[in-house]
Amino acid sequence: MFVQFQVGRMRELSGGLQRVRGSTLMVTVDPAATAAAILDIAVQKHRACDWTVIDTQYDLLYPDGQLVQCLPGTQEPFTLSGYKNFMGKAYQKLILFLCAHEDYTAGK
Repeated sequence: MFVQFQVGRMRELSGGLQRVRGSTLMVTVDPAATAAAILDIAVQKHRACDWTVIDTQYDLLYPDGQLVQCLPGTQEPFTLSGYKNFMGKAYQKLILFLCAHEDYTAGK
């Protein structure tokens, strides 16, 4: 079984991270997908659909701009199904963001 959820983009602007309007795409993954697997799939999809997505290192971020490594407030490794249960939303309502590593470090 595969599920779809949203992946948008963030960039550094005026010393902080800001969402890029109109950049959200639906990504299809296994619910047990880890952050690394989601990052690879999301970068591939964004590159295929948007020529401005350059060939660089990207980070996967939560909507508040924090790096996706563990589930929020825990030490449990991130999985999409765990994040869905934590948020209490349907998969289609979940959103994560891609951010170029240079923008992420500059916007912290």
